[in-house]
Amino acid sequence: MNYENPILRGMYPDPSVVRVGDTYYLATSTFEYYPGIALSKSTDLLNWEKIPSVTITSTQADLSQAKSNEGIFAVCLRYHAEHFYAITTNFAEFKTFFIKGTLTKTGIQWEENRTEIAVRGIDPDLYFEDGRCYVQFTGYVDDKGNKAIQQVEISVETGAILQGPEILTFGSGGRDVEAPHILKKDGWYYLLMAEGGTGVGHMITMFRSRNLWGPYDAPANVNPLFTNRDRAEKPLQNIGHGDLFQDILGNWWLTCLGTRPATVGFTQITNIGRETLLYPVKWSGDWPQIYTGVPEQTVDMTDFPEHAKILTVAQTLTPFVDDFMEKNLQPEWITLRGSLQEKLQVTPSSLSLTGSTTTLSDTGTPSFLGVRQTEHEEDFRVILDREQTQIRAGKLGVACLINNDHYATLLIEKVTEGYRLVRFQKVADLEVHEVLGTLADTPESMGITHHTAKKRFWAYGDGQEFGFDTAALHFSNEAIAALNTGDFQGMYVLGDAVMSVKEVRRTKISCS
Repeated sequence: MNYENPILRGMYPDPSVVRVGDTYYLATSTFEYYPGIALSKSTDLLNWEKIPSVTITSTQADLSQAKSNEGIFAVCLRYHAEHFYAITTNFAEFKTFFIKGTLTKTGIQWEENRTEIAVRGIDPDLYFEDGRCYVQFTGYVDDKGNKAIQQVEISVETGAILQGPEILTFGSGGRDVEAPHILKKDGWYYLLMAEGGTGVGHMITMFRSRNLWGPYDAPANVNPLFTNRDRAEKPLQNIGHGDLFQDILGNWWLTCLGTRPATVGFTQITNIGRETLLYPVKWSGDWPQIYTGVPEQTVDMTDFPEHAKILTVAQTLTPFVDDFMEKNLQPEWITLRGSLQEKLQVTPSSLSLTGSTTTLSDTGTPSFLGVRQTEHEEDFRVILDREQTQIRAGKLGVACLINNDHYATLLIEKVTEGYRLVRFQKVADLEVHEVLGTLADTPESMGITHHTAKKRFWAYGDGQEFGFDTAALHFSNEAIAALNTGDFQGMYVLGDAVMSVKEVRRTKISCS
């Protein structure tokens, strides 16, 4: 059998997996998006159900001042003594902390307060042994941004540092050594890391030691353990930041991040962001063999029959559809930096979003409710409730963004002769204002159609369609010179307006 990577599509980077019974739980980074620390669960490793996120209050993580590409950095998820531990760094506060959770009949109940750990770094990992708790992290060693993998022993009750920090390693020579995870096997402590920066040079490396505090090293032929840094022809790139875990049969697996760049002309661009990948692992000797050694999009399980026994359910990719019949929003929905509170109302068969004076350019929480872009060729459409939608002195419509300096919107505003459709787009310090046309009534539907090279924003009503095209490059990681986030799309309301929605769909476009 075969399966396809990524297993989580769209911006789900820095994956960490833990198994509890026969269920696997996966946590990923969320940066400035709210709620923080995205969670999914699965019993077959291929089909993942999104479940409620970890941080929902400011006492857990204050994202109110998180700039673009800041906020919740790499998260590690662990399970010990019948409790979950989600440990991360909120870069907006520069605080490292963990939040404790308990599995209940209705899901994971996370504590409202966090336990802080006074370390100067990012990418924390938790390791438990003999009643003690240790934190490995990417620590800054000077004011120039140079890093090393460091370790402290902490009190799991208070977060107080009991020993350290001590440097474990500076890595194998790649820049930006990060993403440490410790596991113990056959009397050895194995230290999994990522190096090379989270771009084209990204790679997974590993050292080991007989002592938890080191020294850690590896023979010259071991590293990099897994990478596509020298394989520009492969559809998956930027492979790194991994986590090793075992399934219910004892087989080892690696989850890691990677990207699916799109080729446009003579360049590659990344709109979707860093996604979650999965590969079978064999320990044929002293070091793990990850798949064939080459990160592939299609994973052939022919040589992994024991691993394949876990994959009993066929992998399915279903469209995202929300008709708002449930009391609570589906977990895929996100906002920026905080809750929309009373501005968002969900009633049977409809959602209402009230406008705000905060814009997508601001460091705040605008009236934006979105989902991730998950495919290069994708259709996102919003079906409006024309009777309940209200536009007075405000505007409403659809938006797509990668950060607060690179986004575009198609908005409706009320004018004397009807409803005017307006394009507003921001590309760094360039702003585009364009009137597209006028409808007699509010549109029936609005949306964004994504293609590899362009995005089309459109609105349809009473037999008329207005819209505009713009280059996908404007919403790419290459445009903003950063790789933390990907594209989000959703409803956006400004000022004195209320957007009432019957249904939202996100569908992959068939290219056949």
